[in-house]
This record gives sequence, C-alpha cells and structure tokens, in this order.
Amino acid sequence: MSTIQTRQLENAHAFLTSLNAPDFDALADLLSPDFTHTEYCVAASLDLPGEQVKRGKQEMLDLFKHTWLTFFEYIKFLPPIEVVQGSDAVVFHVKSDGMSKSGKKLNNEYMLIFRFAGEKIVHMKEFPDPKHSASYFADLSS
Repeated sequence: MSTIQTRQLENAHAFLTSLNAPDFDALADLLSPDFTHTEYCVAASLDLPGEQVKRGKQEMLDLFKHTWLTFFEYIKFLPPIEVVQGSDAVVFHVKSDGMSKSGKKLNNEYMLIFRFAGEKIVHMKEFPDPKHSASYFADLSS
C-alpha cells in the first residue's frame, strides 16, 4: 500500500473518530473545500419513499452538528465490519450505537464510500438502512 493510500485509510477512520468525539473542527479539516456529501435514503425494494440528498461541505457539517447536538445523548460509529480500499476510495460497512435525548436507542447500519483527492476527502456517499432511519426519525419527530 502506498503512503497516500495509507493516509486515505487513516483519514476515513479519522472521519468516524471525529464524529464520535464529536469534533466538527477536526472533521472539517479532513474535507476538501469542494467536498460533497450524498445521502441515499432510497428503498424502492421496500416500498418506502426515498430521496437522494446532495450537500456541500458546510451544509453537511451544519446538519451533522445540529443532529448530533439536538437529537442525541450520544451516537458512536462502531469499528468498521468491512473495509474495502481502491484507487482514491475507501468503503466502510459500519454500524452505529446511539441514544436519543428522549431515550430511544439507535442501532443503524451504513455503507460509507469515501472518495479522495490526495489525502483530503472530496466526496462521501452515505447509505443508511432506509427502513430503520425512516421509522427512527419519524418517531423522534412525533
């Protein structure tokens, strides 16, 4: 593995570590200025309404900060179950463990695809479990 690939893998892990802290300044430092985040909340096979949402760097940071600090007592990403690395890309299969401020347990599962330019993350695709996410956040909103 090349030095740049090693740094990319370290930075993908640092992304999760920063969210777990939570340290949004450290998270921002991992991202390129033109970073984009795409969240795929699509589940046609489950007959759930879904959408694909694309955000810029600051919009994603603001959303994550708001979600972490407003809704959750704690939320942690567990160590990846599986890691796949390719040319300027790292893929994680991860689970989360969390608790809302209202006492509702969060155990979700995700596929995260990180794309890199050098050591900086330029794009992340997030695939949460759509059925679990839809029901969890609907319950929190009610």
